[in-house]
Amino acid sequence: MPSHAGADFSFVHFTDTHIMPGGTWQGLDTAVSLRRVMGVIVTLEPKPAFAIVGGDLASPDLIDRTRVLTSAEYEPAYRLLREIVGVLPFPVHFILGNHDDRPAFHRMMETRAASADTRHHWAFDHQGYRFIGLDSHVPGNAWGEMDGAQLAWLDADLDAHAGQPAIVFVHHHPWPLGLAWMDSMPLRNGADLVAVLERHPTARWIVCGHVHMDQQIQRDGLTMLTTPSTCLQVSKLSQARKFSAGPPGFRLVEVKGRTLSTRVLHLHGDAGVADL
Repeated sequence: MPSHAGADFSFVHFTDTHIMPGGTWQGLDTAVSLRRVMGVIVTLEPKPAFAIVGGDLASPDLIDRTRVLTSAEYEPAYRLLREIVGVLPFPVHFILGNHDDRPAFHRMMETRAASADTRHHWAFDHQGYRFIGLDSHVPGNAWGEMDGAQLAWLDADLDAHAGQPAIVFVHHHPWPLGLAWMDSMPLRNGADLVAVLERHPTARWIVCGHVHMDQQIQRDGLTMLTTPSTCLQVSKLSQARKFSAGPPGFRLVEVKGRTLSTRVLHLHGDAGVADL
């Protein structure tokens, strides 16, 4: 295993794509918005090593909230998502969120899962760093949760890679953000996840989606980052539930040796020009 001391690479985290073919969310075509984000990511220099997509990938359920969709009705959304992110010239790793459908995701994204209900968690190494994706999806609920088996898997994986710095990704936020309505649907057993990470001093970063805003919280050496959506954003100015149609955003993380730096880029104007 190469040492992380010589690491030199970047990756992107984008999230809450909410793809819904044939529909819009509060008047916004989420597929068009995601294509704009892809158009910027492919111009990044140097080229990122990979992308992490942080959940709420597909959301045809938002078109008609009066009924529960079948898994088959989610399939066109995942097919369109695959097409849009297929322009990226590097690997893409997916996280599931509360609006997703696990069986349809496994079928359409060809995950080779053992069963339709298999939780989608994964881990891989890159230049001495360990990257871990977790599954907090609970069908039919806006909040998230991780079962004991997945927490045990995480604990064992971190044990097996002791000494490697680890970055963990999950859709739901384990710590409150200070927005009461958003904090009513967190990772409900976030304390259990944090307890596992605290047993492993090299696991110092956790990156989330779900909240449609950028946020950073630090506690006892652990940093939680959240990333804005590629479509609608949550207002930071009000405790009431308010969204705005953009600007779309994503997070860029740069790794150099033992140092991680990160910034959020927002797209402004019809041309999709990112922050400069």
